[in-house]
Amino acid sequence: MLTKRHILSAALAAVLSLGAAAPGFAQSYSMDIVLEAQRSVSPAEAKSIARSRVKGGEVVDISRRGDTYRVRVIAKNGKVVDVYIDANTGRVKK
Repeated sequence: MLTKRHILSAALAAVLSLGAAAPGFAQSYSMDIVLEAQRSVSPAEAKSIARSRVKGGEVVDISRRGDTYRVRVIAKNGKVVDVYIDANTGRVKK
């Protein structure tokens, strides 16, 4: 299964191979791809995203399995809520 990073790495390789033909363009474009490929949501960012989903909640646990964070939050009413967050994009999964 190809992931976003695999695709971006392949695109980076293709752009770098064009570097001899158009050095200025390839260098500028390749840095954008490298930065995008390295971008990932940190655990602190995942906690912040979960807190914004469960207003007034307290984060009690965070774990990462593959490309998904599971942030366990205790809501104001005492209910335990698991918020699943994509580690690459920061989007909340349903």
